[in-house]
Amino acid sequence: MKLGRRRPRRSHGSDPRYQSQPWRRYRATYIARNPLCTVCGAIAEVVDHIKPARQYPDISFFDPSNHQSLCHRCHNSKRGRKSHEPRRYDDVKP
Repeated sequence: MKLGRRRPRRSHGSDPRYQSQPWRRYRATYIARNPLCTVCGAIAEVVDHIKPARQYPDISFFDPSNHQSLCHRCHNSKRGRKSHEPRRYDDVKP
């Protein structure tokens, strides 16, 4: 048993907002108020941006109407589907 060593946190790309204290507080409050996965009903562990924050910068990062509670399995499944969808580059703002 290794004492004193923590696994490094997984980052969400290069977006530092996920590592900020305000996001951690918001996430804890959101999960406390919405403890079940909106897809399968399991215990939620992730606050998911319904519309990805990096693709929709005009939506506030902390907008609760753009969040849902998900378990890891449903979140990973969603991320897998989204990562394989074709991107429309004509919609990207310069």
